[in-house]
Amino acid sequence: MPKPNLISDNYIYNCRSPSHSTSEAKRVKWHSIPTDEVLAGLKSGQKGLGSDDAARKLFEYGPNQLESPSKPSPIKIFLSKFKDYMVIVLIFAALISYIAGESTNAYVILGIVILVAIIGFIQEYKAERAMEALREMVAPEADVMRDGKMSTIPASELVPGDIVYLDAGDKVPADGRIIEETALEVIEASLTGESLPIKKSIEHLPEEIALADRKNMVFMGTIVSYGNCRAVVTATGLATELGRISGMIKQRPADPPLKIKLEALAKRQAILVFVISAIVFILGARQGTPLIDSLIAAIALAVAGVPEALPFVVTLALAFGTQAMAKKNAIIRRLPAVETLGSTTVICTDKTGTLTTGEMTLREIQTFRTIDVEGSGYSPEGSFSDQDRPIDPLEEDLARLLKIGMLVNNADIEKANGGWRIVGDPTEGAIIVAAKKAGILERIKKSCTRIEEYPFDSDRRRMTTVDEILGEGRIVSMKGAPEAVLDKCTRIAHASGVLPLTDEDKKAILARADDMANRALRVLAFASKSLDSGDPLEMNLVESDLIFAGLAGMMDPPRKEVMDAISVSKRAGIRPVMITGDHRLTARAIGKELDIGNGEVIEGADLERMSEEELQERIDEVSVFARVTAEHKVRIVEALKKRGNIVAMTGDGVNDAPALKAADIGIAMGKTGTEVTKEASDMVIADDNFATIVGAVEEGRRIYDNIRKGTSYLLAVSFAELATIFIAVVLGYPIPLLAAQILWINVVAEEFPAIGLALEPAHAETMKKKPRDPTESMPSRGLLIYTLIIAAAIVAGTLGLYITSLEMGQDQSYARTMAFVALGFFTVYNAYSSRSLEESIFRMNPLGNKTLLLGIAGSIFSILAVVYIPFMQSIFQTRPLTSDSWVLVLGVGLLVVVAAEVMKKVLPGLR
Repeated sequence: MPKPNLISDNYIYNCRSPSHSTSEAKRVKWHSIPTDEVLAGLKSGQKGLGSDDAARKLFEYGPNQLESPSKPSPIKIFLSKFKDYMVIVLIFAALISYIAGESTNAYVILGIVILVAIIGFIQEYKAERAMEALREMVAPEADVMRDGKMSTIPASELVPGDIVYLDAGDKVPADGRIIEETALEVIEASLTGESLPIKKSIEHLPEEIALADRKNMVFMGTIVSYGNCRAVVTATGLATELGRISGMIKQRPADPPLKIKLEALAKRQAILVFVISAIVFILGARQGTPLIDSLIAAIALAVAGVPEALPFVVTLALAFGTQAMAKKNAIIRRLPAVETLGSTTVICTDKTGTLTTGEMTLREIQTFRTIDVEGSGYSPEGSFSDQDRPIDPLEEDLARLLKIGMLVNNADIEKANGGWRIVGDPTEGAIIVAAKKAGILERIKKSCTRIEEYPFDSDRRRMTTVDEILGEGRIVSMKGAPEAVLDKCTRIAHASGVLPLTDEDKKAILARADDMANRALRVLAFASKSLDSGDPLEMNLVESDLIFAGLAGMMDPPRKEVMDAISVSKRAGIRPVMITGDHRLTARAIGKELDIGNGEVIEGADLERMSEEELQERIDEVSVFARVTAEHKVRIVEALKKRGNIVAMTGDGVNDAPALKAADIGIAMGKTGTEVTKEASDMVIADDNFATIVGAVEEGRRIYDNIRKGTSYLLAVSFAELATIFIAVVLGYPIPLLAAQILWINVVAEEFPAIGLALEPAHAETMKKKPRDPTESMPSRGLLIYTLIIAAAIVAGTLGLYITSLEMGQDQSYARTMAFVALGFFTVYNAYSSRSLEESIFRMNPLGNKTLLLGIAGSIFSILAVVYIPFMQSIFQTRPLTSDSWVLVLGVGLLVVVAAEVMKKVLPGLR
């Protein structure tokens, strides 16, 4: 047992900051030390601190609040959008266009860059406010002993060693060790994931024990639901458990996969452009070509190699995706999260409030028969049945147990925000809801008057009340742990009447209670008796000779829609993993009911003993984790990521926030989620419906597929432009396309169809495919081969028409117009063929994407405008084409369609 002086040695570390260099092993385990030694170690006493000592400690350790880290200004967020490689390459393209005298096109490119930056800025402006949300959770005031008397002070002035008083309804202002309590229960779901209020005590506990099991401690940000206590503050600010979570939330998440892949693509493209431009410039200089002509050719190559529309199209696809998801109650907070969700291979989900309703529900009653209770949550709708046979809730055994449960109860139910909510303890609330389902709640409430109450405590493990009921007299009602209630019963209510309670009856009742507990039900026993008005109200006499009425089993039940959502996820190749702070039995039962995992459960204590290597070995086998802390959740997420998974993490509590940050995509619940969790997330589910995630996954897959189509479509044209100019120069021909013509194709003619491709609807098989390999590059090997073949077809057609025109005696201007128009119509044909990278366009609905058709029409108009509008002719140096030339262009353009159809059959498995 640590001595007081040893406690003091480590005192600063425990009271100030979890980032201190002292190892975790040296943190004082306040829960494992007797209260007198805790007080001595904190240099305090039963009367608390003096004002001078408190002031000194406040100066030394700082205020009891969570740090507010410096946040980037709006200008800084906006400027950060110009750091992407593709955007830098675009700025370079604009610069060289300006140098070449193409100022109009340079301004157009810069306009695209700024538009992309604005869209990204709008989406991410509110992305980093998690710390402020955490600060709001700290109680604003606290009742504290100072100078031997109780006073109320701002919670920010609390210091380690202060004695605080907490009552039902209070928000705990700091971490503390309980030194005195009366029937204390604390709701810690937001911190530990435990769905039920925790009954607290003052006994010291073993050192190595999970956070959720530290029953002699209270923690900042949790809520006192019942009873009261005095506690000595052991940690404030960042040194609290909530503060440690805030430190984890501050860690910057890794860049999303799509951003990494697009940056890699931009690097490769920039290198390719630079190398080819340099080669062309050097070849021209060696061949005696004037330097200005060589420079113009190099600039044209540089412009050709940059798919100017790609960042805009990608951002547009993601932005349109966020709008579509918002209509389905999935609110995207960061644009790249759309793509990440679509490539998810594992969904780690919290149990309480995510897979389950978050509302305790009475599901089973055991009298002399088994009665199933229908309905879920706090809504007083549902029926009662015996072996699937509906029964009248006024039948004697059922009505008796519900009446007892209602009398020995301090909770209530009320309407709120269009639904129902419980005032008081959730377990008592579940009984109240069942009584309202039976239609007896209001009648009994009007006819009874509470005379005496013997509250629940950890020693007695039962609660007893005495009520005066109109027309019935005094009734004693008891509920509690089955053993504690049976110990006070001598009779049992049976179908044939009230009979003596035998030892065999007790064994059978306890066996049934064990069976219910093994199915993750929280079991309470109920008993009652009549009391004469003249009988004394001594507890020993009141709690004796009772009639056993039966057992009731309650649990936080799974949501109705979750089972289907999990089935769809599995068909889509997505593995669900449940991570909860609840008990092993509860986790296993919910996992079994929802078909998550193989029945094996790993607890937080097991994780503590596991090395990273051991966790890596087990992480693919186990899908249910129980009694875990915030740190454990982060470890699990990181272990899954190291196995090559793209991990989505759902949650609603404060304890979920660090794991949401650590995951590839964090998903918060909109209704029950804390503000902290929402701010730490990438996506918020507005209706708290797990099934909404499945719809978001489908939308994410559609968007990523469309980004791949758009990337292939744009790269094919860029590669074709590069190759066309390069080959022409190598063969000794003048450059077939001017920089202005290339930019018009890249910035205008390409862009209209690209917008249509970004909005291509999802195909029927989208959610029947396995997730794509999250490590695949952009473009993937198969897609790159497809793209290069399409580019080769465009090069053959464009260069062929250009050289043919020159060989037939046409002048340079006419030949370049042929090349320009051919490239433009190749772009149109390629756009339509790109609707699917797998399915033949001849089997698709030709009107299935009207936006694409409008885009193709816009592209054709932009090409014709350059060729036939006089002032455009002078800018782009074009001439009208003859009808024979148009026939050649339209016919040769079909090369792209043929190439695409052949590649879809040859390479079906590589994309």
